[in-house]
Amino acid sequence: MVGMVIADDELIIRQGLMSIDWNKYGVKVLGIAANGNEALSMVISKQPQVLITDIRMPGMDGLKLIEAAKEQIPEIQSILLTGYEDFNYAKTAISLGAVDYILKPSDPDEIIEAVLKAKNKINEITHLRGLAEPYKAPKIKNRVVRDILEYIKNHYSEDITLYTAAEYVHMNHIYISRLFKKELGETFLETLTKFRLKKACELLSNFEYKIYEISSMVGIFDPGYFSQVFKKYYGLTPSEYRDRLLSAEEV
Repeated sequence: MVGMVIADDELIIRQGLMSIDWNKYGVKVLGIAANGNEALSMVISKQPQVLITDIRMPGMDGLKLIEAAKEQIPEIQSILLTGYEDFNYAKTAISLGAVDYILKPSDPDEIIEAVLKAKNKINEITHLRGLAEPYKAPKIKNRVVRDILEYIKNHYSEDITLYTAAEYVHMNHIYISRLFKKELGETFLETLTKFRLKKACELLSNFEYKIYEISSMVGIFDPGYFSQVFKKYYGLTPSEYRDRLLSAEEV
């Protein structure tokens, strides 16, 4: 369920927006305000993911509201309503990352479509963040496996293998291989690869790094192979992941 705040100084517009069965679309209205200042207070207290706002309101207009809301919640997705067809308004709305710019009187279907578009953007951001979360291996009781996981954490950027891990714990690599499969349900290489790709997702959010640099930084020294493995795990190439991340942050 996605939380939403509505702001409009016209009672009839507020009533019209509230007449929509938002629950049907997986959206919960957390608050409805008659002016920008009231709406900003709701944004701060309710932490919505979507904001629908009129442009011209007393106290604080919709454009300033969106800007202030993004300072509080950078990922918030905003939709502007206006009775004025003004190119400068539209241009400013785009620069603020508004999902849509809708002219009054508006069709309810048009507003619903804009909110669903915002919801999809939120889901995209959530998905990308999930990929970038640090690798949370299950709690392991076996001390040897714990030691090797710590070894991976500290040396993933190096050219490490099952053999070097086995040497680290002074044990036979065949035994280590069987132990990993038993304790984690996956091979040493699968665990190492997952850890490296999680780190790669974190680094891809820093646009100063080139993809081939990130490949080396996570210990995969063939950029082509890095791209191939990344797509196998995530269904996206590193470039596609970065493009989607950039798109999600801009909107």
